[in-house]
Amino acid sequence: MMKTLSILLTLFTLPAWGYNFTKDFANGFYWQNLPVKMTVIDADSSRKAKLENLTQQAMGEWQTRSGHTLWNFVIANGSAPTSNIIRWSTNFAAETGMDANTVLAVTIRYTDGPYFAKAEIVFNGKHPQLAYNSNILTTLTHELGHTQGLDHSSDMSAVMAPTLQNPYYGLATDDVSGIEAAYDETNHRQLIHFVSPLATNNETTSKSPLSCGTVGAATTGASTNSLLSLSAGMLIGFVRKIYRWFKSLL
Repeated sequence: MMKTLSILLTLFTLPAWGYNFTKDFANGFYWQNLPVKMTVIDADSSRKAKLENLTQQAMGEWQTRSGHTLWNFVIANGSAPTSNIIRWSTNFAAETGMDANTVLAVTIRYTDGPYFAKAEIVFNGKHPQLAYNSNILTTLTHELGHTQGLDHSSDMSAVMAPTLQNPYYGLATDDVSGIEAAYDETNHRQLIHFVSPLATNNETTSKSPLSCGTVGAATTGASTNSLLSLSAGMLIGFVRKIYRWFKSLL
């Protein structure tokens, strides 16, 4: 009786929510190769240099904490690269379809066959919060998590929470656990050459923003796409945690 009660108490005190995977990653899409090459492009040389520096800082924190090489930062040398870019937009709403009053940045992922073919981080250049380098760094850290398949976390202390961490104190344990889980899953799929049943060869998805950073309460500035993605990710994350708990009892 006491053992049963203990199990029930454990079940109901489990951390039900935390990191989650994006809908496309949860559906089986992944990077064919890691690390992912990322480049900053910007016609403004001063802003470009600033974004390059902050990007390397954000990448460094993720990679130091996780112990994995997730990105390879590449400096653009003239011609614009064709994939995996970080850029500044002064026409954010028109380009992304997101709410320019609340959304700081968006990560757009494209797929080709079973793989992520391209990732693009677009900053809302007219948002007043991005006048501060500290907020740009935090937003970059958040958006880079999306490029690896992390969705919004319900742990509000995590950088992957759907709202801006201000002040930002560094990656939370939930962030690190999430990126490690995404890395392990990607590595596993690469090893077995996994092909999602949802994949279509030689067809790239249309441009649609799948994840974003927002300011204020989670109910403000959350787009329909991001809410659907968050809901699906939270459900998947909950099921995974319950499964792991039951498996540990066997």
